[in-house]
Amino acid sequence: MFRRAALLIVTLGIAGCGEKPEPRSPQPATKVNASNQIISTRVEGTAKELRIRGEHALLEQKWQEAVDAFEALIAGDPAAANDPSIIYDLALAYEGVGEREKARVRYREIVKRFPNDPNARSALAREVSLDAYLEDWTALGEAGETILARKDIEPADKMLGYGARGLARITAGDEDGAKKDVNAGQDIVDETGFGKTGQLPIAAAMLKYAEGEIKKTKSEKIVLNPPPPDFVMKLEMRCALLLEAQSNYADAIRSVDLHWAAMSGFRVGQMYRSLHQHLMMIPPTALAKTESDKQLFYGIMHVRYRALLDKGIEMMKRTIALGQKPEMQGVATAWMKRAESAKAEMEQALAEEKAILKTLPYTEETLEKTLLIMKQKMVDDEEKKLKNSK
Repeated sequence: MFRRAALLIVTLGIAGCGEKPEPRSPQPATKVNASNQIISTRVEGTAKELRIRGEHALLEQKWQEAVDAFEALIAGDPAAANDPSIIYDLALAYEGVGEREKARVRYREIVKRFPNDPNARSALAREVSLDAYLEDWTALGEAGETILARKDIEPADKMLGYGARGLARITAGDEDGAKKDVNAGQDIVDETGFGKTGQLPIAAAMLKYAEGEIKKTKSEKIVLNPPPPDFVMKLEMRCALLLEAQSNYADAIRSVDLHWAAMSGFRVGQMYRSLHQHLMMIPPTALAKTESDKQLFYGIMHVRYRALLDKGIEMMKRTIALGQKPEMQGVATAWMKRAESAKAEMEQALAEEKAILKTLPYTEETLEKTLLIMKQKMVDDEEKKLKNSK
């Protein structure tokens, strides 16, 4: 059986790879300003009273109260409608209640109307986070360009600008441009020591995530089916890039913003699943003449590479576990749902594989022993080649 298995597999090699619920939207408010009193369907008070109420609500994280106060204030007081600090506070409150698109609109308003106001820098940083959360990669790249074009830019701003533009570029398929941005941003990280110990700031986490995306893209461009003549080398290259990407994503998981942790965890699991799928699509070699030969090929391939599926499932479990943390309530809900769906799909694939293996005329134990013998033979053959070359 070993000789036949070796003939079937030798051309491929036996290489391996070491939201909290959305609050109801505020009802349309009809506001009038009479005797300095602002009245809406939810709140009323003077401009001063509403501002104090909104600020206190923000501090206490009573987001909807803050939204009600600031919406009424901006609608009823022309001065407030032209005050970037009040608009910024309203945007923060919108984020708190999960109205991310409304928040983004307000941040953009500040950047456009008050570009020289100190709040504009903070608004740009918040917009970048929301662009990434909403997966609006075009907008993310534009925000990065805006940051890098500012004259009042600081190292942390540059990191964020390079990370935003780099991530947008790799998403658009511009690997070279993305790599330049990521390298430039990473140079700043190295110089400043941002995130050297403990959690990574968002800008540094974005750079690490973008670097992971670059490595992931390169890895998945390596074609394994149909098997090339240098299949073993190509598989080793793909696995090496996968592990490099995993290392980058692991760094991003340390972000102070758990959204990046969820995205990164999902990506790692996705990479293992993708590699497993590509390997399992490889048909039996030409040496597999009989049905028994084909069954042996199938059995060995699935036993050998099933570990990739196991790793993918484990990574999805860890990502889902992040969502159980109190601080994750309302964060990265879409990524949690994707992780749950991917985990279910991979578990189903694993169950189907095990069911098929049971129908083969070989036990898993026999297949595993055959693999061990074949691996040892490969090692022995390599040693002989080295000796003969001396």
